[in-house]
Formats: sequence, structure tokens, C-alpha cells
Amino acid sequence: MISIFSNYLSPILGESEEQKASDVYNQLRIAYNQGAKGILDNTRIISVGDEDLDYKITCEKFNNPAFLGWINWVNKKIVLSIGKEDYRTIDVRVRIAANMLDKIYTQKKFSTMLHGNLIYNVRQEMSAINTEDLPF
Repeated sequence: MISIFSNYLSPILGESEEQKASDVYNQLRIAYNQGAKGILDNTRIISVGDEDLDYKITCEKFNNPAFLGWINWVNKKIVLSIGKEDYRTIDVRVRIAANMLDKIYTQKKFSTMLHGNLIYNVRQEMSAINTEDLPF
């Protein structure tokens, strides 16, 4: 299965055959530990390919320091932990992220959309890791 971060590391690792999701997250952790701090600013875990939403997220990232801090926290505590921590720990961190997001935005529509995307993407990624070695 392909991870949402599969092509993110291509400039660093070069084009290669399809990698396991767990290998992608291991490479993300290695890149972060070697100083690739741009991983913390990445918004892939909260986007779903909707161009309008991606544009709004990008604008918020540059105009709202609290939102950028939230993205950094999500990437550091959730994204870099996928494949390393168990699902209960990740679920607790997702709930903490939802509470943090609610404190940043009084407009619940935007924060609810981001929270839903976060839950969907995290579960998809964890499912990809859990099922990648199944023989069928």
C-alpha cells in the first residue's frame, strides 16, 4: 500500500520501487533526526487532495502562528510516531490535537474538517502499516 508520504522523500532517497508504509515512516524519522525540520511544517496528514482546502491550509499556515505550531506538534507527536507507537497512544494524541485545534479556532467548521481529515489519514496510515505484511 502507498503511504501519503511515499513521494515526499523522493528528492532525498531518489526514485525507487514502491516502499512499505513502515519503511516510509522509518525514513521520515531518520530524515527528521538528521535535521530535516521541514517535515514538521508538512500538511499532508490533514489534507485530502481538495485544492480549495489545501490553499486555505497553506494560507493559515503562513498567517496564523498558532496553527503552524499545531501542525508542528501534530507532525512531531503523531506523524513521526506512526509505526513506532501503538494505536492507543496515537488515538490519545489525536484527541489532544483536536482539543488544541478547538482552542485555536472559534469557527468550528474549519477545525472539524481538519480533525476529520487527521483522523481519516492517521487511521489509513496505521492500517497500511498493520496490513503490509499480510500474504493476501
